[in-house]
Amino acid sequence: MKDLYILDALSFLFRSYYAIRQMTNEKGESTNALYGFIRSVQKVIKDFSPSHVVVVFDGPDNKQARTKIYPEYKANRTGMPEDLVRQLALAMDYCKYAGIPYLVEPNVEADDLIGTISKWAENKGTHIYICSNDKDLCQLISDKVVMINTHKDNLVTDSKKVKEIYGIKPKQMVDYLAIMGDKSDNIPGIPGFGPKTAASLLEE
Repeated sequence: MKDLYILDALSFLFRSYYAIRQMTNEKGESTNALYGFIRSVQKVIKDFSPSHVVVVFDGPDNKQARTKIYPEYKANRTGMPEDLVRQLALAMDYCKYAGIPYLVEPNVEADDLIGTISKWAENKGTHIYICSNDKDLCQLISDKVVMINTHKDNLVTDSKKVKEIYGIKPKQMVDYLAIMGDKSDNIPGIPGFGPKTAASLLEE
């Protein structure tokens, strides 16, 4: 397997849901997220002609494993909007009908699947391209793994770019987030420690 493009479905769907407004079908049902998702998937295939591609979705009850470790994980988030839930199912249908492989695993978040697939493929000598804008996934970047942000003109994030943006090495991302916390996931950091302080400590 020469290369593998791993597409973060939720990254595509959420961005499209909030970026595209007032798009419905003849029944008045929202189609904005689905439309953006399909365009994003097609853009990856058109721009890169990947030899292998897989789309990864969050599984049902995907927070289960993490809330066992930390019950307050993502407790600050409201549920997914109903019209987005419907489009999520339609996005899987699109992959099925278009013949595009996709993965969804009960009780497992897409991040964990992406990490598992990435490590598995990397050990086989494959070059991996993770299509997402999720900073958490930067921890996977290596000589064989890069991230591509299709919403920023296919911006490539490699080890050098991670250092430029965050001031750390990819393997330090876990410690970086642990020190400064992660509000989006309701993860507390060390009080008073922001990104600059965290990066400075890790540099030392």
